[in-house]
Amino acid sequence: MFKRAIKNWLSRKGYSIIKASPQDVDSMIPLSLPQHLFENSRVCASREDVLPLLPKGGIIAEVGVAYGNFSALLLEILQPEKFIAIDSYAFTTDNEPWKQTILKESKLSHLEYYKDRFKNEIIAGKVEVHQGLSWDCLAKLPDRSLDYVYLDAGHTYDEVVKDILQLKKKIKDTAIIQFNDYTLFDAFAFVPYGVPKAIHEFITEENLEVLYLCLHRQFFCDLVVRKKTATPFSFPGQS
Repeated sequence: MFKRAIKNWLSRKGYSIIKASPQDVDSMIPLSLPQHLFENSRVCASREDVLPLLPKGGIIAEVGVAYGNFSALLLEILQPEKFIAIDSYAFTTDNEPWKQTILKESKLSHLEYYKDRFKNEIIAGKVEVHQGLSWDCLAKLPDRSLDYVYLDAGHTYDEVVKDILQLKKKIKDTAIIQFNDYTLFDAFAFVPYGVPKAIHEFITEENLEVLYLCLHRQFFCDLVVRKKTATPFSFPGQS
């Protein structure tokens, strides 16, 4: 009776009750990582602040580009030779995220809007736009071709694992991967995330080192990793 009263009160206040078995909770919890993978780690205030600290040039891919706001920063700051924009481009005028009305106002589809925003770069051959499921699009890229990847696609454990399985084949040995939404739970959509679990397994299996943890005010943090080598990562200003 008391539990029911609490649930009813929370419901009236606009909160949702998430039911999960102990098995469901356990499946979200990532493996612990050994300390030696954090020897060169640093913290940044945001995902934007880390970009000037990363190597420039090369071939980079953003997986999950939304409206292209972060794409613009990646192009400006990292100055890639080629930029590969991967997304399902599934936003519609009646289903835009974050209370946006960009597509409605522009009267363009999601794909049309993105292509129009970067039309000059596309014409110049600097930007390639790939539409489809993230792991399918990644599978079509040349092996060992990517110098940097920003991964912000699906957030379930299975989806992230599918992306990672492709990334293993597509990145160079010196590549940097920046994982978005490094969090266990979306407190706004009330959706559990499998991102940390998948990332920790990848880090452990491939002996990756954590370079940066990028904070976010709503704690949708980023984790920046690369393969651990005998040569330490050269942080800006480091002699």
